[in-house]
Amino acid sequence: MAERVGKILIIDDEESIRDGCHQILSREGYDIEETGSSVQGLEMALRDVYHVILLDVQMPKMNGLDVLRKLKVESSISAHIIIITGYGSIEIAVEAMKNGAFDFLTKPFGATELKKVVKNALNASDTVRSDDDIPELIGKSSAALELKDTIRRVAYTDSTVLITGESGTGKELVARAIQRLSNRNGKPFVPVDCSSLVENLMESELFGHVKGSFSGATESREGRFQMADKGTLFLDEISNISLATQARLLRVIQEQEVPRVGSSKADKVDVRLIVATNRELTDLVDSGQFREDLFYRISVVPINIKPLREHGDDILPIAQHYLNVYMKKHRSKVRRFSKEAEKSLMLYNWPGNIRELKNTIERLCVLCENETVNQSDILYFGQYKSTKVPVVDSYSGRVTLVDVEKEHIERALHHFNFQIGKTAKFLGIDRKTLRTKIRNYNIQTDG
Repeated sequence: MAERVGKILIIDDEESIRDGCHQILSREGYDIEETGSSVQGLEMALRDVYHVILLDVQMPKMNGLDVLRKLKVESSISAHIIIITGYGSIEIAVEAMKNGAFDFLTKPFGATELKKVVKNALNASDTVRSDDDIPELIGKSSAALELKDTIRRVAYTDSTVLITGESGTGKELVARAIQRLSNRNGKPFVPVDCSSLVENLMESELFGHVKGSFSGATESREGRFQMADKGTLFLDEISNISLATQARLLRVIQEQEVPRVGSSKADKVDVRLIVATNRELTDLVDSGQFREDLFYRISVVPINIKPLREHGDDILPIAQHYLNVYMKKHRSKVRRFSKEAEKSLMLYNWPGNIRELKNTIERLCVLCENETVNQSDILYFGQYKSTKVPVVDSYSGRVTLVDVEKEHIERALHHFNFQIGKTAKFLGIDRKTLRTKIRNYNIQTDG
């Protein structure tokens, strides 16, 4: 076998672990060095250049987490570090990932698992990333750059990822970016909105069922896990699943086998799991609404997306991006923002985050009749509850918020030929609310 590019250091005080890893990886053609001392391993890692380091956690004199911090946090070495933990030490793995570990292995692990995680680490080392390798995430703020860097780091691992953030921050975009940069690119990406699943059919939707397993099961059906085999399963709003389903999900994650409803036979699956929520799971754990053991299983790599108001430097680049998208889609006259409009966009706090900004720009491209968007063209739906930013010059007194809203509704009605359903959907309100506003503003709808 031709020698592979890859210099690997094994740091573990258990001789049997070192020997086993050495034999398996040597047969793959890698250059292996090893030590049973954490102190000596730290010196070797700082002195020489390695592509991958296998680092045990529980060692005398200095534990693996301390070695990890010195190598990644204090020294920023380039090697990808794979942590080796004892069974059930998921909390340690979470801490390790936060401190720069590439991935982790839980004892006992097999040859296939070891070779796979090392290969992933080496592939990540060999791949050159450009600044625009995640084009779906717009922005150059420190928050945006940190998020992109985290995505790149976790993409090549198979670790379960927990994405948290407010509604509208782009959690599914992040999940799709991880999938696209991973070794599973080209394989299925199956998104599931757990909040939309009917409670009594939730397990069937996730795990599948066999014919006759319950009333209405007229044929056998695959679940989302089976559909995502060899790819990525994205469970959005995971906090909405019941405790009974949580128990089955935990077992599936541990065993990588999916028992269909009504069947004693389990389907073997190879799925990378990414989950997301806009709720604080630790609070749900404390209140007994979410299993603690499942929480640790899904939060191996936690990624928190900051709300848009906390990285305001990205507001205008994101707005311009969607302006370019929607002016083409709707053949809009709009081409640019005025300085006053830009200032208004920057001052608003965007409670709906990027989703709200995106929808605001689309409305502008549909309703604005000028090439330049002025401050008076912008209507923030958040102002219905509390006025955070004036939509017109507050010193002139010539136009009120009521005037702007009336004009906005009139434009939308004209655009959709006075079709109440389409107009209400576009404005983000229900038909009854729209009719009430039409009556209160005395808007003529006879065309």
